[in-house]
Amino acid sequence: MSTDTPTPAPAPHVPAEEPAPKKKSIGVKILSYIVGAIVVAGLVYGFNYFSSDAAQAKAGECASVTGTTTKPDFKVVDCGAAEANYTIGKVLGSTTEKCGGAYDEYTETARKGPDSKLCLVPNLVEGACYEDPTTSKAMGMAKTECKAGAIKVVKKADGVVDEKLCTDSSPLSYTEPKLTLCLTQVESS
Repeated sequence: MSTDTPTPAPAPHVPAEEPAPKKKSIGVKILSYIVGAIVVAGLVYGFNYFSSDAAQAKAGECASVTGTTTKPDFKVVDCGAAEANYTIGKVLGSTTEKCGGAYDEYTETARKGPDSKLCLVPNLVEGACYEDPTTSKAMGMAKTECKAGAIKVVKKADGVVDEKLCTDSSPLSYTEPKLTLCLTQVESS
């Protein structure tokens, strides 16, 4: 007989109890929510700013403004594009400012993000005729045949603000960019 005694099995290792994680104080939780809300609001504002053509527009760029005066559609386009019917004369600091003079105004009120207000100068061609904007609710002056009632550009003086250039026609002048247009209404033939 053997006198060997069985070796007792090792006792199972019981991990020491870890202390329960500390709960965040109510002040830290509130601060976390506020910081999170500010970050989300900043992201939404930034997205709306960088996805808005009007908010990014600069004076001297060209734009296509279509639609009606109550519901216009604005986008920045190359100045050589056929659809470029305006030049941006001024970018105003707030929507309450006024363009003054003969500028057309475009205001974009964003639900979230920056509001924008632009002063627009129509891109008209000397010798061409356009629909009378006072009889249309469309944005811009659309080219048309030189028929009775149309507006004809008799003279276009870039870089000059001098209404005296328009001796036999109605002047339209802009200070930014400097431009004088001489317009006349086509009479019946």
